[in-house]
Amino acid sequence: MENSHKRSIWVQVGGAVVMLLLATEVVLLTIQNRELKKALSGTTSMAQVEPLKHGDRVEPIRIQTLDGSSTELQYNDPTKRYLLFVLSTTCPHCEKTLPVWQSFSHNKSDNCIVLGLCIHSLDETRRFLAAKNVGFYTASVEQDTSFGRKYKIAGVPETILINGNGTVEKSWIGELSPGQTNEISTLIADTKPSLN
Repeated sequence: MENSHKRSIWVQVGGAVVMLLLATEVVLLTIQNRELKKALSGTTSMAQVEPLKHGDRVEPIRIQTLDGSSTELQYNDPTKRYLLFVLSTTCPHCEKTLPVWQSFSHNKSDNCIVLGLCIHSLDETRRFLAAKNVGFYTASVEQDTSFGRKYKIAGVPETILINGNGTVEKSWIGELSPGQTNEISTLIADTKPSLN
């Protein structure tokens, strides 16, 4: 009986120690979680990118065309507009946006140049284009390491309308809503680009 009583006490003491260790672990994890959230919120606010807005000027960028050559996309014809689709080969939202982008490509005015800009390598871009019915010319911008900074890219998909002087008319981030789709359709059907 005494042996059984001692065993019972040891089981209770052992259980209490385990409970104390688990409670201590919960407290430590809670403190660590709070510190991580604080650190993350500090870095996230600093890392957020304000998207391009009406009137911003963009610089030329280096693109790699499908034949492997490298060229600079410049905005030096005031009679033209550029509708840019910034995409990723692995982005499901980009894939969902493809049909809308395709319709823009088919229904644009003659003075509007439509171009897809893939953030991945040329080989990945080619594979993506071969697997999907993209319907508009796409180049890789991976070699221009300043592209994301110059064009304030925070994520994909992004649709950007730029006039021939390199001034942003408007940009849309994410999958396009029906209202945004109508707005873009109206803007690219207009034969006169906004010059401001």
